[in-house]
Amino acid sequence: MSTSPLANSSDLSLLACYQLSTQNSLSQALSRQAQTHCQENPQDDTLYDSYFQALLKGEAINIWPQLSQHGLNQSTLMILSWREQLLPHLPADAEVLINRLSLAELEKALQQLQTRMPLQIDSPAQGLENAKLHTQAERNIGLLFIEADHLESLRASAIKLLNEMLRPQDKVFPIEGGVLMILPNMLGEGHAFLAANRAQSLLNQSLTEYSVSPRIGIALWPVHGVNLRQLIHCAKAAAKQCSNEEPAVYQAERDIQGLLLAKLEKPLREALANNRFHLVFQPQVQPLSNGVLYKGAEALLRWQDEQLGYVHPDEAVRVAEQLGLMPQLTRWVIHTALREFSLLSQAGLKGSLSINLTPSNLLDSRLAQEVDNALSLWNIPGDRIIFEITESAAIEDLEATISSLYGLKKLGCKLALDDFGTGYASLSYLKRLPIDKLKIDQSFIRTITQSDTDAHIVESVINLAHTLNLSVVAEGVEDQATSEKLIAYGCNLIQGYYFSRPLAANDLLQYYLATKAANIKIHSPRKTPKSRVSLRTR
Repeated sequence: MSTSPLANSSDLSLLACYQLSTQNSLSQALSRQAQTHCQENPQDDTLYDSYFQALLKGEAINIWPQLSQHGLNQSTLMILSWREQLLPHLPADAEVLINRLSLAELEKALQQLQTRMPLQIDSPAQGLENAKLHTQAERNIGLLFIEADHLESLRASAIKLLNEMLRPQDKVFPIEGGVLMILPNMLGEGHAFLAANRAQSLLNQSLTEYSVSPRIGIALWPVHGVNLRQLIHCAKAAAKQCSNEEPAVYQAERDIQGLLLAKLEKPLREALANNRFHLVFQPQVQPLSNGVLYKGAEALLRWQDEQLGYVHPDEAVRVAEQLGLMPQLTRWVIHTALREFSLLSQAGLKGSLSINLTPSNLLDSRLAQEVDNALSLWNIPGDRIIFEITESAAIEDLEATISSLYGLKKLGCKLALDDFGTGYASLSYLKRLPIDKLKIDQSFIRTITQSDTDAHIVESVINLAHTLNLSVVAEGVEDQATSEKLIAYGCNLIQGYYFSRPLAANDLLQYYLATKAANIKIHSPRKTPKSRVSLRTR
């Protein structure tokens, strides 16, 4: 993926040359935007107001170090909003300039975010491995999760305070929803509980301005789990079980996820051993002026248990992650998907196949080699396969993720970032990842006909993604109005029930052949419900 050149002072001068006659109305609209999204900290509202007024005059002031954590996290939304408010008042040929300016400012915000959140020191996964080196036999590692999801600025303040109480070998990390402390060489549950009490006392005394008391959950290695994902889950579950006044140690009997684990562990192991899963495939199409062009499909896991009935794929994956069975399940998915794709290709199917990867897959150094073996076994060219990862998976251990992704790229495979918009990534952040496609989360797609804000966000993401030479896939499209909006925005591919539900392998081939033979048109009001159902179910 090539990157777009960033803006410089001459770009700002060019913007100033337009001498916008509507500058006052634009300033008011941008000020309202800042008030809407920066309610937690009035100072952020003021900073963004000054920032946007300066940009309209062709100046760029560096507000990023002064913003609260919440205000900084709003940077992508705020800059996209600035772009959308500005473009209608400029000539069409100014769009390239505004895109360049937007990406330059996103880059500055990202640099500040990386400076403030010390992810570059090491990752939680590395922190756990280092803790093992400092833990004597028969002792434990304490993982303390401090819940701070309700107030982003609380998390940044908590990290600064907690660093003051750490021993040299202790580590603290920002993670989704709060803060994680990793404390090696704990004597046991009581020792970890004392550390949690000290942390809570320190935070309660120092963060009185927030009028909240952080919840702290405790998990112990290896008592409650042997890998990071298991331990973080247990610590988060314990935080939800405790009162604000006192930390809590993980208790499996009170953990909903733990109950799910107890329910699914034996059936999941048996399903893996006896090949009881199956795959379905949802088409991805390119909208045309008078029809659709089939471009590929996404492989989706399904599990129908004899006793439990239908088990949701997310539940199966969460349990597999906790049990350390994800490598086996992923290997089954990849080989099964490629085997069926090979047979379909021999029968004439064209296009690509998308396969989902989980966070633990990206931390597996053997991933690229196993994919290479599977491609060779089923005689599939790497450039026909797209691996999809989520934002949260990408940032869990960035360096390990980048290494895994480049390993897949060397095989010719393409990469897509799934569920974009639900995590922490910005478009500027994507420049570090060798991504080819962006999949906008369906929570945005499904509301673009009702929410102007979501519609503007989706349109901006598509335009700026194209500036970064990324193609865009919209998932969760279920009606004609949504499809037409996405076509107008220039979305490259569309996936959703409006065009097809997930299909069995043979049905996917029939769908492909039908679209190829008949050049099936995009649905219109004149289409009868019968013909629409026929297209989706064949």
